[in-house]
Amino acid sequence: MRKALWTFLLLGASSAVKGLQASQGGHVELARLKMSLMYVRSIKTFRLLFMSLLGMGFCMVLLFMGLVLFHATLFLYSPWSVETKMLVGFFCSAVYLLMTLTLFYKIFAQDKWLRIFHAESVVEQIKKGAGPTQEGSERMVH
Repeated sequence: MRKALWTFLLLGASSAVKGLQASQGGHVELARLKMSLMYVRSIKTFRLLFMSLLGMGFCMVLLFMGLVLFHATLFLYSPWSVETKMLVGFFCSAVYLLMTLTLFYKIFAQDKWLRIFHAESVVEQIKKGAGPTQEGSERMVH
């Protein structure tokens, strides 16, 4: 009995949805077209992101391999004393740490990313309490 009731309800809901779709006509097709376009654009974006991250990862692996081999060669084959090798190692570590912190600060700065995506005007308007204008939101899209 329940099975027949659920079948009847699902059949009725299905016919109601089909009736709504028939009455909407072009709006449904336009929405499907826009969603398909957004889906294809998101695939392209994720593909480019994946390729970029893969390329950066490969470059980082090569960089780290070069650094390890350089330091291994320097410390194994140099005729320096143990204290000198230790001081050189500490100096290199300090330089690498400072360089890393500086690069992270420069690369991930909020102002830089706002300039890249042309969102400075939107942030200024939000600070003033107004919503984004049409011009600002159009610049963000392009």
